[in-house]
Amino acid sequence: MKNQETVWNSSYLNGLSWKKSTKDIKKILYKKSILELGVGNGKTLKPILSQNPKEVVAIDISEEAIKIASKSIKSDKVIFLNEDFLKFKTNKKFDVIVCYYFLNNFRLRERIDVVTKIKSLLKNNGTILFEDFAKGDFRQKGKILEKDTIQKQDGRICHFFEKNELIKLFRDFNNIKVEEKTFSPIRLNRDIKRKILKATIK
Repeated sequence: MKNQETVWNSSYLNGLSWKKSTKDIKKILYKKSILELGVGNGKTLKPILSQNPKEVVAIDISEEAIKIASKSIKSDKVIFLNEDFLKFKTNKKFDVIVCYYFLNNFRLRERIDVVTKIKSLLKNNGTILFEDFAKGDFRQKGKILEKDTIQKQDGRICHFFEKNELIKLFRDFNNIKVEEKTFSPIRLNRDIKRKILKATIK
């Protein structure tokens, strides 16, 4: 199996694009220090910046993703880092960590490590904003690697979460509010369902 850095670089070089910007990110970022995990092409970074945060560290394992995001988003508040998050070293702690469609890219053992790392980088009264795929989403198709974890044709790993699983992953935190949303992305076919989990974790 190719490593995920190679897979993601190849995907972006082949035209991978997230077309819709995130719109409904919680309005708590004003003058806060932000860490965004998996910045990709910057679709979540744009609404983050619209809230006028103090600073944003935007990290992605893909060099190609960082090139795309840094070209399209110019702001002296943003530091772009081409890093493997699990190897990322810093003395900084953040007010808010944005984890949108990032945690799904790992197998179970690594997901546990990612959550542990997030906890180590969050300030005592900090907040995690989470959004990701839920079990039953119509895109849950591919080679099965683990329970509810698939590998897509291009090699990308994708996990689909259940509410209780997410609560268990973040059990070391004092407060977790999880919401599951189901909707039809295609108006003419209501049988196709997108399912996502959104959470605010403190």
